[in-house]
Amino acid sequence: MMEQSKLNRLNSLFEKMVAESANIIEKRELKSLYNEFINDGREQPRSSTSYQQPRKVAINS
Repeated sequence: MMEQSKLNRLNSLFEKMVAESANIIEKRELKSLYNEFINDGREQPRSSTSYQQPRKVAINS
């Protein structure tokens, strides 16, 4: 679970965005915290089970 201090900061930055008073640094911080919030608790994909494009073989007849 995301730390309470980060949730509080996320809420504060969101309110600034809605009020259109957030600067560029705060907008970037909000985006980062929001992504962390969304991904919190989700499993990270395993590299060994990642999608691999099938190999193509050319056959000359």
